[in-house]
Amino acid sequence: MPQSAGPRLVLWAWERPEDMRFVNPREADVAFLAATAQILGNGAVIFRPRVQHLLLPAGSGNIAVVRIESPAWHSSVETDALVAGIREISAAPNVSAVQIDFDARASERASYKRLLASLRSGVAKPVSVTALASWCAGDRWLDGQPVAEAVPMFFRMGGNENRDMAVAGPLCRSSIGLSLDEPWPKARPPGLVRIWLFSPRPWTETRYRAALRRVEEWR
Repeated sequence: MPQSAGPRLVLWAWERPEDMRFVNPREADVAFLAATAQILGNGAVIFRPRVQHLLLPAGSGNIAVVRIESPAWHSSVETDALVAGIREISAAPNVSAVQIDFDARASERASYKRLLASLRSGVAKPVSVTALASWCAGDRWLDGQPVAEAVPMFFRMGGNENRDMAVAGPLCRSSIGLSLDEPWPKARPPGLVRIWLFSPRPWTETRYRAALRRVEEWR
């Protein structure tokens, strides 16, 4: 599926051994988990870098994903430490953009917004975020945030979400996040620029080719 034929494909490579050298850079980019930022109860931040080996295709647009995890309660987050860690990850020569993956609770939204505002000036490369699908429908609290895009996640969905729900807002309309092991929406949403794909098992060339065919057939 060349880029001109439809939405650009992005493959998530999570924390496990992955050899992605079979990916054709004309067909897809790779978004790899680079680190997990653990927020502690006192608000301090610990970065756990990726430990599983990762082989990337030459010439691809590689996106570094930073997963943020937090306890049910914590004091004010050390935003400067988060920004510094993400900035260091973004500066790697094989990284073209950064994505933040954070299932922020309602109580964490204000601090998340402060983080995104700080990243706008602290990171020179484009920053995107993953988003619960509900954040792009009735609960559109991400509207107006200084990010390149928000990717609504149409897998592992919550009880107030469904695969055929419509998203709104300029940040959410250009992308969608899907998983190979779950059904996709019946019809491809109009105006998609990127389709982000998650595989619950390691990527192989066979799985990659099957994903390309499924994307091509999804209309």
